[in-house]
Amino acid sequence: MGNIMMHLMKGHYFNGSQSVGVLFTKWFNEITENKSKCPEVTIPMVALMSTAVYAALSWKASSCLSKFNFTGNQFSKVYLLHITILEDLRMRVPEKFHKLMANIFEVIQKLSHNTIPTTSHAEALAFLNIDGIDSK
Repeated sequence: MGNIMMHLMKGHYFNGSQSVGVLFTKWFNEITENKSKCPEVTIPMVALMSTAVYAALSWKASSCLSKFNFTGNQFSKVYLLHITILEDLRMRVPEKFHKLMANIFEVIQKLSHNTIPTTSHAEALAFLNIDGIDSK
């Protein structure tokens, strides 16, 4: 799932001169005052992309042949759950949380420059190295 998320986030937030990641580059640089001292993606960015993936998988699992319609009201509870989970991580393990969000940002930037191949879920998770992030 990590591989999909990175590619989707790159395509949605960092794809072209009018994308959020380009228009608000200064804002991402200001985030470097976090615990990891690196630019990082935001909780709403990760929560929205996670919700979009959840919605698409739910639609596919339903075997519905109608056109898929992703609306905020339809999946707002799922989005708020993702926000809650990420906020909880930020409160419980802030160092790991900030390193994770910075790692996601870094992977997306590298995907933008095609410098790392991510061909499997295992590669994406290995790159993030969650278990290897110390909490200090």
